[in-house]
Amino acid sequence: PQYIYGEKSNKWTYIDWYFDRLVRGETLPIPAPGTQKVSLTNSADVASLLASVLNDEAAAVEQTFFNCGTDELCEYDEVAKLCAEVAGTELNIQHYDVSLGKAKFPFRMTDFYVSPDLAKSKLGWDGAKNSLKDDLKWYFESYKARGGMTKDISFDQDKEVLGA
Repeated sequence: PQYIYGEKSNKWTYIDWYFDRLVRGETLPIPAPGTQKVSLTNSADVASLLASVLNDEAAAVEQTFFNCGTDELCEYDEVAKLCAEVAGTELNIQHYDVSLGKAKFPFRMTDFYVSPDLAKSKLGWDGAKNSLKDDLKWYFESYKARGGMTKDISFDQDKEVLGA
């Protein structure tokens, strides 16, 4: 899988990056053009794919490797908009030249996703059942419960990449 989130996941930094800035009224420095596609897959969907090898063990052994991810691709700017809606905050995105580097941006500078089609066709996996848009409601509540609203964060690298 590419980028995993979920209630049972131990990796929160990808989506937290957006909320960290939004709830503090900070600008979101996103690599230009902001239309890069990414797959954010719920850990429950990853688990269902892993269990799907039981649907056809011979096919699983024959193929050996399967991409694990969602069909639902989001653009970096779209993730920002969805997070702002859930948090009830203003959205201020500023795109920056990717040649300036990644700074603290949580994703790669280019499209980064996989296709789960092989797992669907060979293993009979039904595909991801969770949607980032729907999951962001509980995710934001979890963010607040984990102290996200009050944690101490430096935005120095953001300001540097934005030329402020």
